[in-house]
Amino acid sequence: MFQQSTDALKKFSKRLHAINTRFSADDVTSLAIFVDMVKSHSPDDLIEFIHEPDRMIFYYAPFEANAFSHQIQTYHIDSTYKLLRSRIPFYAVTGKFAESIVFPFLYFFVWPDTSENIQVCLTAYFGSINREPSYFSMDCAPQITNAVETAIPLCQIIWCGVHVLRAVMRKAEKFQDRSNFETFYNLMKLLVFGSERRIDPDEFTQLEEI
Repeated sequence: MFQQSTDALKKFSKRLHAINTRFSADDVTSLAIFVDMVKSHSPDDLIEFIHEPDRMIFYYAPFEANAFSHQIQTYHIDSTYKLLRSRIPFYAVTGKFAESIVFPFLYFFVWPDTSENIQVCLTAYFGSINREPSYFSMDCAPQITNAVETAIPLCQIIWCGVHVLRAVMRKAEKFQDRSNFETFYNLMKLLVFGSERRIDPDEFTQLEEI
């Protein structure tokens, strides 16, 4: 962080003050003022707020993360509906090492939650660091998959095993026979997490039939 900017602590302090300050009773106005303050006090940060009648996009990447970006080949993207009003999804993109996960490199929210809007944020970030990831880990959401495939066409997508199995569990009622579902679920675990045991070709046939 300090190698990137001689006044890093000063920028960090001003940005922290802006984050903890509400500038208006109106959410949109307050966020717009915050974005302008960050641009003014910490120009090395990547931040933008687009507010139009048919879409709203906000993305933010703190400059400190750039010190690690050249080491990251695998990123993970996830979202939550619990932080923002009106259930607008709030996304975070984190970097992954073999032994750990690095703090988020990019935060953003979009409305509506479409692949086109997500793509705007991803393109802006990876364009700013002039790098593209080799791998991207994510859940099964089609809008995220489409955004990554379009924004970073050479990137290999890895579906998060936990999210895949959760999605499978939500479809349990689609199976007429409980034993069929259990067989399917166990085979999916083998496919997602791997196994020291080689999977018999008959098991793949069984999975397709189920």
